[in-house]
Amino acid sequence: MKYKEMAVIENIRLDGNYLWIDLLTQNIAKVSRPGQFVNVRAGETLDPLLRRPLSVCDADGDRLKLLVLIKGKGTKQLLNKKTGDTLNIIGPLGNGFPETTRKPLFVAGGIGVAPFLFLSKKYPEAELLLGARNSSLLPDLTLFKKSCRIETATDDGSAGIKGTVIDLAAKRSLDKYTIFACGPNPMFHALTRLLKNCPEADAYFSIETMMGCGFGACKGCSVSAKDGQFKLACTDGPVFRWDEVLP
Repeated sequence: MKYKEMAVIENIRLDGNYLWIDLLTQNIAKVSRPGQFVNVRAGETLDPLLRRPLSVCDADGDRLKLLVLIKGKGTKQLLNKKTGDTLNIIGPLGNGFPETTRKPLFVAGGIGVAPFLFLSKKYPEAELLLGARNSSLLPDLTLFKKSCRIETATDDGSAGIKGTVIDLAAKRSLDKYTIFACGPNPMFHALTRLLKNCPEADAYFSIETMMGCGFGACKGCSVSAKDGQFKLACTDGPVFRWDEVLP
């Protein structure tokens, strides 16, 4: 884990209320793995107090890339960052996605697509299934289209099929894939129900939750495990096997 001031190279506003932030780092990008995250101090004051956990969208040499959904006070402050400014970041944090010999299937809900650009470099044959409420909430997928085949679903049918990303997943023989998923808890619930009917299921889910410190001190990101114990999303996860924690 590194604690670093990182220089902003680019901060671009994208369609769908997203930001693409390209950062120059000394060490963090080089040691990051797909599925890990960084904890970002959004502003220069203590309001907001907590850092924002953001998936590593891509890493290449000294460059770290973040895809950010502009949602609340913290992420809105990132809009003001300009080339040459710095961001205070802790990372990389957490455990990433495991390796697989099966064909990968990425299942994402909204901003849950962020970690899959980095992961697609390892698995160029992967398919990406992406869902959102409507087309305006989908990020720019230009970069993703270079590395994997994409299918989309929206609740209102404004992009892709009318339905959810789980509807797309249900059309496949999931037993033959390793599924890497990231998205909101309702998606996790629905995917878990689907996987219970797959005897050979091999799937991993990156949990979306607020992480106050990012390294296990505050215990604010605890999740219930199937064995009755608690696990911390920041240090035990954020990636868990699909049947390891309770949806």
